[in-house]
Amino acid sequence: MIPYDRIISEMERQLSVARRTNEDSTMREAFAAVRSLCEVALGGESKREEKIVPKMLTTASAVQSITSLDGKLLEEEDANGGSLFDF
Repeated sequence: MIPYDRIISEMERQLSVARRTNEDSTMREAFAAVRSLCEVALGGESKREEKIVPKMLTTASAVQSITSLDGKLLEEEDANGGSLFDF
């Protein structure tokens, strides 16, 4: 395990970087480093759980979107024809 003195000194260094900078991205990186150092000091017990849950299509919604394509051409007054390249 990393000694607490070394973790604290690295936290202090990151905090001084955050104090000196005027850029949001650099400040956020310093804060993220401090957070990671806290997790290391606490033994890796992170209470944050960032889970990305994909939204699954149900069969009914997939079938509905396919059946809504009935194959009729859209006819407008200023259109020249059925091609995508006809304006």
